[in-house]
This record gives sequence, structure tokens and C-alpha cells, in this order.
Amino acid sequence: MNSEPAVGLALGGGFLRGVAHIGVLKAFQKSGIPVHMVAGTSAGSIVAALYAAGYTPDKMEEITFALHPRDVFDYGPAAVNLFLMSADYLCKLLRIPFPGRRPLGLMNGSKLKALMNRLLGKQRLFGETKIPLGITAVDARDGTLVIFQEVAFEVRTIIPPKDVFVRELPVATAVRASTAVPGLFEPVRMGERLLVDGGLRENIPAYVLRQMGADFIIAVDVGYSGHLPHRLESIVDVLTQSLEIVSSESINLKLEQYADLVIRPVIKNMGPWDFDRIDYCIHQGEAAAEAVVDQIKHRLESWPGERS
Repeated sequence: MNSEPAVGLALGGGFLRGVAHIGVLKAFQKSGIPVHMVAGTSAGSIVAALYAAGYTPDKMEEITFALHPRDVFDYGPAAVNLFLMSADYLCKLLRIPFPGRRPLGLMNGSKLKALMNRLLGKQRLFGETKIPLGITAVDARDGTLVIFQEVAFEVRTIIPPKDVFVRELPVATAVRASTAVPGLFEPVRMGERLLVDGGLRENIPAYVLRQMGADFIIAVDVGYSGHLPHRLESIVDVLTQSLEIVSSESINLKLEQYADLVIRPVIKNMGPWDFDRIDYCIHQGEAAAEAVVDQIKHRLESWPGERS
């Protein structure tokens, strides 16, 4: 008799394209595909945390439809930080001391942090989610991968010596750290560490799910896939596109090693500010997942089996 495998879902970063993860979850819910644990990075960490906390895909869809850029981006503080960054640069050119605060990002991330606190609870810890949850961030000082999860699970792979496991930080704070795109949002301080977007090291955390004990890992890649954006009109557009291109090759290598199946929604012409295209993005995620539902069911029903 076949035992039921523990299914893990790894949700990758991709800025606003991350809402496609909601579509994937909608397709899984309709088809009865179980998700026993979830891990996320950057935008994927938001959906992963909400799902682990008990939000249904329909409820998450409702929340995203009500979102406006002002609910996420700190426009006021951004103007102040931009001035301070310019002044700091000028002082360095003139070789004079800078008298003010040196911001480490264009936005301080207070809007995003407040949103996550409201949705997830300010003090909710990783052991208090309905299913096991993992989230990744990176220490900007030395590149250490910081993995937030409930406990140190049975070691199933070789852990790189610089990886650090943390359980004490609230889920909302871990999400804020994982979404701290360098240059756009200020890092999150954890002791001496400066935590930034986990996508710099682990953009689709299939490896994390293997550590958490998942048997069958489904990865969702909503990052750069070779599709040219319809425009690169701002420094944010250039920054986000550049980060994804740089990390795309390493992502593919890791997925070959740790993921049993990869879902790649086709998402074109979707920029960081295109909140009016959220519906399209969710639909693309749902369509991509529906296309592999039968394959997933077959592999789960025939478990145990060798990884392909």
C-alpha cells in the first residue's frame, strides 16, 4: 500500500507577478491537490505566509483586488530618503562629513510591514501557523542565507555551512525581511544582521522544503523567463529586471536538484506598478497549474516513486 507523500509548495519571488501564486493555489484547491507545507521568498513569502496562516485562495484574491500601490509603497518617506541619499553622495564627493541619517533604501517599508502585521498578526510565530512555513532572507553583510521556520527538521540534504536557521522572529517581520529588495526597501535589522530579499540566494525555496521534510516538492517560478517587459521606464524597473536576470541561471540549477515539478506561469508585460493587471496574473497562475494537475495527481497516486 502506498503511503501519502508530504507535499511541499515553493513559491518564488517576482514582485507583483507573485500574485500568480494565488491562482496556483486556486487550481490546487479545486482539484483536491494537498499542500502539507509551504515556503516562500520575496513576493512568494507573502502568499506562503497567508496560506500557512489559514487564508483561502479566494480570500487572498479578494485582498489583492483591494490593494493600491499606496498600501505597499512609502511615497512620502521615499522622497525624504532620496534627498538624504543625494546629499550623502554630494558630501562624499566634497569629502565633508554627512550630518544626517544615511538611509539604506529608497523606502523604509513601513506600509508593507503594517499590512503584514494587520493580515498575519504582529506577534504570530512560525510554530503558530496552520501548516509548516519557511521563509528566506539574506544577510546583506556577508551573503548568509537566513531561513525562518518553526524547528530544525531532520537533515535531508547537505546544509551549506553559512546557512542560518531562525525561529524566534514573527512571521510578519520575516516576510518584511524577505521582501526587502536591495535599493528599494531598507533592510530589516536582526541583531547585527541586515536582512534583505531572499531572492539573492534562494529565489524559489525548494531546498528549504527538502530540509522541512517534504517528499514531493512543487516549485512555482514567476520570475524572469526571457519575456521582455513592455517598458523599462524607471530605476525600479531596471533594478528589478536586472536582479531577476542575474539570478535566473542559479534558480534553474537548484530547481533541477530539489524540485520534483516546476510550474512556470506565462506572465508578460507585468511591471511592479501594474496593480490593474492583478486579475490577469492570477488567471495565468491558475491556468499554468491546471495544465499539470493530472500529472501531479498521477505522481502522488503512484507514490512512492523515484524523482524525475
